[in-house]
Amino acid sequence: MECILNQVDPQFDAARGVQYRLSILLCQDGFSFLVTDADSQKILKLLSYKATNSDIQHSDSHGWPATGKEYFGEFKNSGLTEITWQRVDIAIASHKITVAPGVFLKNGEEHGLMSAAHSMSEDEEILTEPVFDLGPVIAIAAPRYLAEYCSKLFPAALLHCAPAIFVKGLLREHSKLISRQIFINAYHGYFEIAVIQGLRLIYLNSFRYSAPSDVLYYVIFVLEQLGFIPSEENVMLMGEISENELIYNQLKMYCGSLKTAACPDIPDYGDTFNEIALHRHYTLLNIPLCE
Repeated sequence: MECILNQVDPQFDAARGVQYRLSILLCQDGFSFLVTDADSQKILKLLSYKATNSDIQHSDSHGWPATGKEYFGEFKNSGLTEITWQRVDIAIASHKITVAPGVFLKNGEEHGLMSAAHSMSEDEEILTEPVFDLGPVIAIAAPRYLAEYCSKLFPAALLHCAPAIFVKGLLREHSKLISRQIFINAYHGYFEIAVIQGLRLIYLNSFRYSAPSDVLYYVIFVLEQLGFIPSEENVMLMGEISENELIYNQLKMYCGSLKTAACPDIPDYGDTFNEIALHRHYTLLNIPLCE
């Protein structure tokens, strides 16, 4: 793993960990840490690791590293596992997602629903999280070793579905608008697309891609299947994408308007983080905001 971002506010003090919250986002190609003050929600530390092409052997069946030993080997190097935190939240990202009414997932049907949309392997388990009470529930499939290693490193941590955090963040910020809104959240090798209107989650799905043109194809396909006219739709981007990338430029040619997401409305980011493209960390930043 390579540390690609390590930004720290001068006020961060590891000895005060009991006053801080630690949020972690686990992805197929790396992981990110966010430290916030539990009271003010001020960002104090942002740390991100990405796997190089050679240091981790990935499983062809689900895209994650083959073993937890490889994946979690760098966790202790972050220096964050030895600190006593007030609270630890860990969100797991996965391209294997499905959405269903809560009653289906409560009755033990989650494996059948997931298998209908994605191929499942024996070393994967399903994690579910409601978007809100009595609302839709999002389920993901991810390797079993993730929860096992997390429970050893952070015994009191709460596990979350990253797509649920993504949608909760959208609804928290954008549900006051009555018009429909379209969002694309990009990860390495796949992206999520969500459509909301007010407090309604109209659509959520993920698509794997190997070329920028794949992203354009799936976005146009989804919008047309929903009965939308792509050239009339406003699309907001977040995650691993920026305005100087080919994916952005191709989408801009076919969508009504395209812009990157603004930062979540945390009270104080501090000057330390002014130069960081925080839209790339949208899901991570929303973990401590979405209870």
